[in-house]
Amino acid sequence: MLPIQKETHWVFKLAQITRIGWFVFHLLVIFLVLASESFFWLLMPLFFAAFLIPQWSGIKVDSFGVKNYPLLELIFSGLFLIVGCYFSGEYSSFLAYPALCAGIYSQPGKKRWFLWAGFSIVPFFAVLAVGLSQLGMGVIDGLFFFGIGIAVAKVLEAEKKTQTLLDENRRQNQLLEEYAKQIEKITLLEERNRLARDLHDTIGHTYTSVIMGLDASSYLIGTVPDKAKEQVELLSNVMRKSLGEIRSHIHQISPSGEREDLSSQLKKIATEFALHTKIDIDFQQIGPQEKNLSPHGIHTLNRILQESLTNAVRHGQATSIIIILKEEAAYMNLTIKDNGIGMSDIKFGFGLNGMKERLESLQGSLKIESKENEGTVVTCFLPVRIDRLRGELVQDDKSINSG
Repeated sequence: MLPIQKETHWVFKLAQITRIGWFVFHLLVIFLVLASESFFWLLMPLFFAAFLIPQWSGIKVDSFGVKNYPLLELIFSGLFLIVGCYFSGEYSSFLAYPALCAGIYSQPGKKRWFLWAGFSIVPFFAVLAVGLSQLGMGVIDGLFFFGIGIAVAKVLEAEKKTQTLLDENRRQNQLLEEYAKQIEKITLLEERNRLARDLHDTIGHTYTSVIMGLDASSYLIGTVPDKAKEQVELLSNVMRKSLGEIRSHIHQISPSGEREDLSSQLKKIATEFALHTKIDIDFQQIGPQEKNLSPHGIHTLNRILQESLTNAVRHGQATSIIIILKEEAAYMNLTIKDNGIGMSDIKFGFGLNGMKERLESLQGSLKIESKENEGTVVTCFLPVRIDRLRGELVQDDKSINSG
């Protein structure tokens, strides 16, 4: 029987419970004070109607239901107040709490203000017609509490809108996190499959050739030793070449003719991110493409771009991002600019610390500039050192040969 049962906010529940208490309280007062009066049996039907009819309408879901609860509450409670004051000639605050509930449950928009205007004008004509000052005081009480109810309703509406925005923001963050996890899984799976295929083709082809060559050499040792020696040397060269190819696959270095350069990899990341998030991303390349950046350096810039794009959308709420890849003397410069909300105080969490540590491990550096409502700029400086790459290759060659 309570109005609008589907509302879960504690304010609505409190209003519903208190409305019942208000009804019970006035029922006792009427029995104790007016039971001996001749108009008692006229007031009782109006009193029950003033409570039951609005409550009954409150549980309806059609056009006659919830939307009309405030109007019915004011009409029937106001009618009871007018009749009660007319017969008793006494002041009554009966209308106060029904008016408060009507204000709380009033619908936003023009209907609310039509209800307010009607409540402000109609009862005063009733006061003039009946000629009771006590009725005027009761109406003023009701008008005051109705205004309080509307204020409470507007606060609840603002809270609901805020919660809706927070829920939507939380949902978007979950989608971005799921997207990042999916991209990571897909990337790892694709790389794993690629390495598996490459290793299968390289090792299978080479080992099959070597086994067949060794079988043939075993027959030539006794009859044609020189031919067998030549065959073994040839197989040795094949194994060395195969070892180099395997080493390249292990370190994720494709053959020079098939290797995807840094610019292409960054463009691919940006394009896929823009496709999934519907963010406007502009990729710009300034200067020649550096071919001697180490694989670890390329991997680092790829991961930093992924982290920066994710942060720009998740935390910065950006709708447009500019990526600039530029070669400056001995440095490779990667800049990511967004038009997000920015931040006045930059805090290095797990993601930013990870970006910084990746760059510092390669003698690079990370710079972040941000202002509120002016977006964020992430700048990465990574040194290009050919001798570092050569040193890594030499050390790697020694470690493989020693193994």
